[in-house]
Amino acid sequence: MSRKLLLASLLLCSGLQAQVAIVNAASFATNQGVAAGSWAAAFGTFSGIATTTATTLPFPTSLAGVKLTINGVAAPLFDVRQTQITFLVPAGVTAGLQPVVVTTPLGATNGNVRIVSAAPGIFPKEGTNPPKGAIINQSGIENSSTLPAKKGEVISIYGTGPGAFKAAYTDGIAPGATPLVETSSTPQVFIGGVSAEVKYSGLNPSSPGLWQINVVVPNLAFITGKVPVSIFIDGVDSNQVAVFVQ
Repeated sequence: MSRKLLLASLLLCSGLQAQVAIVNAASFATNQGVAAGSWAAAFGTFSGIATTTATTLPFPTSLAGVKLTINGVAAPLFDVRQTQITFLVPAGVTAGLQPVVVTTPLGATNGNVRIVSAAPGIFPKEGTNPPKGAIINQSGIENSSTLPAKKGEVISIYGTGPGAFKAAYTDGIAPGATPLVETSSTPQVFIGGVSAEVKYSGLNPSSPGLWQINVVVPNLAFITGKVPVSIFIDGVDSNQVAVFVQ
């Protein structure tokens, strides 16, 4: 679905009075809320914005004159455009329906977002069905049809929205590796419909809000070629992506 069609769908689903519609920035799912601490996308008509992407850490709470707050808490911003803002949901926002305000140089736009305990999404890398996922092979090289993973090796899957973590962290700042910030719950990861062994589930040390799941590719003969991948955590399913396995 194109971004224009997605925007129209979101606004219709939210009611004719809606001005801002917010979804998980990885899955773009329209049928669930977003989790605190996750990457999200706000769709709407935000006049007066010059397209700008943050280039340094920590991610700012004001970018090109744009601010976004959830229940009064300013969100770190990654990218702002006239129809879409990509941002981190503040970790301290409580669950429930919360007010959203987007402020631009020309005024304010209001909306609401439902904050839920978990809303897992895996980042896709292209538009096929299912799309290739944001997945790194054990060698450190991005997974692809020409560079597939091997059975029995560990791959890293990248997403957002796992919900609670075992340790506190600061919004918009790379969390670091001492200590690692692990998820409170251990997800189930399915590769080709088979539950894979999870070695790590937590924040990527170098990237704010980026959920990293390290899993072992099941050593089964039928898991070969373009294989579907999905995640289940705290009762919620992610979107489906694909990994290439030789």
